[in-house]
Amino acid sequence: MNDEEKRYLKDFYNLLRVNMRRQRSLKRNSVLISFFETRSASRFKWLKNSTIHSSLVPNDVLIPLLSKGYIQVLSNINTYAITAKGVWVSEQDLEIMNEENLLSYINNKYFTGKPPGSNVKNDLDDKEKTILLAMISARSFSEKSLTDLKKSEIVKDKWQEILEKSYDLLLSQNQITKLEKELFFNKKGNEHVASSIFRHNNQMVQKTLGIYEYKGNYQYYLNLYEESQFSTEKLSYLFWKIFKGKIDLDSVDAIAEYCNEISKKESIYLFDMKEHVFSMPVYDSLLKDSLLDSIASKARWAKIR
Repeated sequence: MNDEEKRYLKDFYNLLRVNMRRQRSLKRNSVLISFFETRSASRFKWLKNSTIHSSLVPNDVLIPLLSKGYIQVLSNINTYAITAKGVWVSEQDLEIMNEENLLSYINNKYFTGKPPGSNVKNDLDDKEKTILLAMISARSFSEKSLTDLKKSEIVKDKWQEILEKSYDLLLSQNQITKLEKELFFNKKGNEHVASSIFRHNNQMVQKTLGIYEYKGNYQYYLNLYEESQFSTEKLSYLFWKIFKGKIDLDSVDAIAEYCNEISKKESIYLFDMKEHVFSMPVYDSLLKDSLLDSIASKARWAKIR
């Protein structure tokens, strides 16, 4: 494409872009992305209002732009509008869009399995980190070792204690950034604090790629144990979600010791010990191995979020 062709293609692109901006319809600064996120009727209206008459484009420019697929006839044989290819070339030249950005957008919108319109951010907030660490430390690792908050008040009190201790551990590791403890554990209404905290936790399933599971009826667990196989890989990923691999060896020891202590002291109150296999010493080692792997594998986990 020569300089003259580029200049006229830029005119087509800028006309469409300005019209969209006037209507406050330009999203992510990109015409291309805006078209993906808009109804067909609106797209056609934008294009129809952004045509240029053939008399305003020299013939030796018009024909190459048409033959290369950068512009198109739209509703009237004498008027032309930009095509998707023309927008793509224009936004590449302006460094608004490139192949990596476009494919990333398409993947996030159509290939991730997220519900339509989902804007869930992947990073855990302070509350979610606390819940996840509490479940890990108690070893709620299967459907037979549920975080079951429909049980007695004693069980609910125990879960509240574990949540508070998990919050304190995260605070000592500089992992709590915003949430104040008093606000987090402030009792509202008649519902138990622990039940309320778990019940108002709506995004963990998506944020953990479905490892966190909600059975309904105040029952939750981490799906780490299937067909008698424990997934240290999934646990490594969960530890990365909490700490992002930003922990030293002293912290690893402190976190592992904390988790093991919770399991030893509280399992008998929380689970049916005939079904709860995760209190066995072998899981002490598996937990620490997973914590160490969350550091070694942080580049891998960061790629999948």
